[in-house]
Amino acid sequence: MATSLQHLLDELTTRTHAPAPTAAIEDVTGALAHLGRALTGLTEDGLSPAASARQQTAAGLAGACATAGGLWPRTGGPLTDLAGAAADLVGRHRGTMGRAHRWAVTVELAEVAEHCARLGRRLLPPEAAPELVFVRQSAADVERDAQASPPTADGCAVLDRLVPLPGAPPGGREVTALDAAAALAAALDRARRADDLTLRDFRAAVAATEITSRSAAMVAGTAGEDAGPLVVTGLAWQLAGRASMVFHDGRVGEPIDPRGVVAHARALADALRLHVGDPAGIAHPDDGRDLSSAAGTLMRVVGQLPALADRLVAAVDRWSRTGRLYADARDLPPMEDMPGDRVQAVIGGRTVQASGADLDHLRRVVARAAALTTGLASARTPAEDAASVLSRPSSGRSVRSGRIPGSPQRLLDRAQAEAGTVSATRPSPGAPSDGIRGGPARGV
Repeated sequence: MATSLQHLLDELTTRTHAPAPTAAIEDVTGALAHLGRALTGLTEDGLSPAASARQQTAAGLAGACATAGGLWPRTGGPLTDLAGAAADLVGRHRGTMGRAHRWAVTVELAEVAEHCARLGRRLLPPEAAPELVFVRQSAADVERDAQASPPTADGCAVLDRLVPLPGAPPGGREVTALDAAAALAAALDRARRADDLTLRDFRAAVAATEITSRSAAMVAGTAGEDAGPLVVTGLAWQLAGRASMVFHDGRVGEPIDPRGVVAHARALADALRLHVGDPAGIAHPDDGRDLSSAAGTLMRVVGQLPALADRLVAAVDRWSRTGRLYADARDLPPMEDMPGDRVQAVIGGRTVQASGADLDHLRRVVARAAALTTGLASARTPAEDAASVLSRPSSGRSVRSGRIPGSPQRLLDRAQAEAGTVSATRPSPGAPSDGIRGGPARGV
């Protein structure tokens, strides 16, 4: 089963609030040491464009956690293991996180550090280990900054970014849509690091993203909710796939890597069809599936799409710089002051290397689809927010609501801001509602 940073931190919070704690103080300080490691990396990467109070308070908390983490020798334990896994996950995401993501993660880590320090105080005599008191004070400073400048919805998305467990099979009935989405993102990362993302990989990931949007639209429509933004997003990815058909990379006949992007994109599509149904049947869902039971899982999958979209945008940008794609010269956008060799290629209908402005149309189409996808993940309805909160551990919910008095207003402000995003992606009243009929089979 795939996991996420939020899941690990929630589990850690639950264990620190056990009515009869069984953790040893060495386990608590070991967890604080790992939290300090994660916070140090985030502050080194930067939480603001320049030196700021936010940066200073977060760095102070990182130092306090590191100091408290060295009070006892590390002996391991469930708290240490969970915090270590969370810190490793933060390190894994560092290369793709912006300042908004880093701030959102810092706020969550500060909350968990406060819980660990509070548990440590319960395990010790009143005057022992004043370093734990300093951790709580430093965490409170970060939380005050968070009340004044709360993390954005886009920044918080990194907390729910799924990571597949090692050795997960690329397909089969036992693979859930969440597992498949996490594995697809990991496969795209591997291909990017190896500089080996093929056009077939790109089209498979685009098609999987489109199918996910269409499946979510089917579930939303069945539940009587507004499926318009999901429909538009699915169509946008369909256009992205069509725009890519102009190009080729000369690697058509290569075998499919069973652990590669294409295999995991197919696994995601198969999982969605198994548990939700074929998006081609959106207008007449008659197979008796209980789509309402899949709604929560499907919205979590939709929450993973922005990360996939970012990787697809980056792939087009890279191809634009490297010139690895080819196309018929007649199919490329017109050029000002077209050089003579390109003129001859157009006249003769020859294939040319595509780079720079040749990929402008594909870049715009993919960037638009990515922007719509980010809007979907950010714009959560109140019902979805409530479902997300209720799915978290009860101890974490009570602590969140009790420790951050401004949180209801923060959620209201965020919902109002995101309402504009949804309305911007909503089709006009005259637009056809069945435009997503006939789910694509290309590439997946």
